[in-house]
Parts: sequence; structure tokens; C-alpha cells
Amino acid sequence: MKPRSQKPQGKLQGKPHGKPNKGPVKVAHSQKPYFKNKNKQKGKDDKPNKPNKPEIRNMKRQEKAAKEAAEREKVRAERDAQVKAYKKKRLEKTKAISKRTQKGQPLMKDRMQLLLKQIEEMKRR
Repeated sequence: MKPRSQKPQGKLQGKPHGKPNKGPVKVAHSQKPYFKNKNKQKGKDDKPNKPNKPEIRNMKRQEKAAKEAAEREKVRAERDAQVKAYKKKRLEKTKAISKRTQKGQPLMKDRMQLLLKQIEEMKRR
């Protein structure tokens, strides 16, 4: 058998940088954190402020809500216009039907005009 070579006693055994081994130790993270820019304040002239993700989401929500509100307002305006037209037409009809003579008899002239208008509308369709 070959004789084992003896290691010098002056150097510590273990890691190459001179620290002794203390046994199996788990190292969670060997890299040091980078703290240089942590306390640095951003100047206004450095970069234009870019909105972050929550701000972008909020802006999109507001735009969508504004579009929906405009659409609702448009639909409401159309419906109001239709209701006004219907009420005006109904008022004309009730006025024509409710006209009476001095003795309380209904006026047939206005009723006939109303029926004539209805017939003409039916022909147009």
C-alpha cells in the first residue's frame, strides 16, 4: 500500500477561502441583495411617469363606464322621443273623438278625418 500524504497542518480544512466546515448547513440564498437604488428618489426629469397596472385598469374601467353611460343616455333620449311622439298622436286622437256639438252629439267630421289618416298610413306601409 501506498502511504497517504499528510496535509499541511497550517491551513484549515474545508472551503477554499479559508473558513472551516461546520457541518452540513443549508444556504438559502448565496447572492446578496442589491440595495443601491432602494433609497434613491426618482427625479421628475428622469422619465415620464408611466401609469402602473392598477392605474391602467382603472382608466380602462372609467372609459368603458363612460361609453356605457353615453349609450344608455342615447337609448333613453330615443325612448323619450318615441314616447313624446306617441303622446302627441294620442292627444290628437282623443281631441278628435271627444268633440261634441252643443246638444252633446259627437262630431262625425273629425272622426272621419281620423279614419282617413289611418287608412292612408296603412297604404304607405
